Amino acid sequence: MIHGVIPAVLTPFTMNGEVKEKGLRHYVNFLIEKGVHGLFPLGTNGSGPLMSVEDRKKVITIVVEETNNRIPVIVHTGAISTAETIEVTNHAARVGASAAAIVTPWYFPHDDISLELHFSAVAEAVPNLPLYLYNIPGNAKNELKPKLVRKLVEKHSNIKGIKDSSKDLSRLQDYIWTLGDGYDVVVGTDALVYPALAMGATGVVSAVGNCFPEVMVELYDACQSGDMAKAKELQYRANQVRDVLKLGSYITPYYEALKLRGIDVGEVKLPLRPLTETEKGNLKLGLEKLNLL
Repeated sequence: MIHGVIPAVLTPFTMNGEVKEKGLRHYVNFLIEKGVHGLFPLGTNGSGPLMSVEDRKKVITIVVEETNNRIPVIVHTGAISTAETIEVTNHAARVGASAAAIVTPWYFPHDDISLELHFSAVAEAVPNLPLYLYNIPGNAKNELKPKLVRKLVEKHSNIKGIKDSSKDLSRLQDYIWTLGDGYDVVVGTDALVYPALAMGATGVVSAVGNCFPEVMVELYDACQSGDMAKAKELQYRANQVRDVLKLGSYITPYYEALKLRGIDVGEVKLPLRPLTETEKGNLKLGLEKLNLL
């Protein structure tokens, strides 16, 4: 189910931190028209962990409705508690999401027994929705070990694979090898698309794809066609774009880059902050040097 370029969809907010529905609907159509293969709302780039349960439900409903089955919508539904995770995942299933991805609960340290209990509880509570595990230890603190991942997929038929944002190519290989055929392993960093696809990953949940989906789709297509020389060059280009999109505060440059393209996705949500005028200038200059504006 998860393959190709899947933007880690940004959530547009008003200045007051409310979900900007019109902006979100327009943005979803922009991404689909650029040829992406799926949408991944409410993850790190989507500010999901900053949002209330009700706002997360609202975003899920809007994205699923606006997408209208044109491409898969894989919603991030993970939360710090098992009960909240189940509530949001159930909502995703009710409104017709294609699948849900569930990050390890954060803040508290959890051992493998705790993580198994958590993911098993969600899988059993929402048995008819395809689920994907989500490993991002740099943010969530708790890591999903390949042995536990294998145990969970064998125990629950609705767990279909994993999104790995560890930025560790060795760990990604471990997941691909441990799970084998029939499961999706998706890389969660744009810097590793070329090697990840070469190793057997099925796609990328892409931050760069939020603003410049054309860059990532071209890279994926080159890999799929077997033109690895071209893919290698496109990977370096993606890396350059990624570096420019880090000029400024966390996540906000993606919003600003879209505004420079004429796509108004509103504001970030506190405690994320807007860019300074100097940061905006540096971002614009960097994107112009890459001929992206």
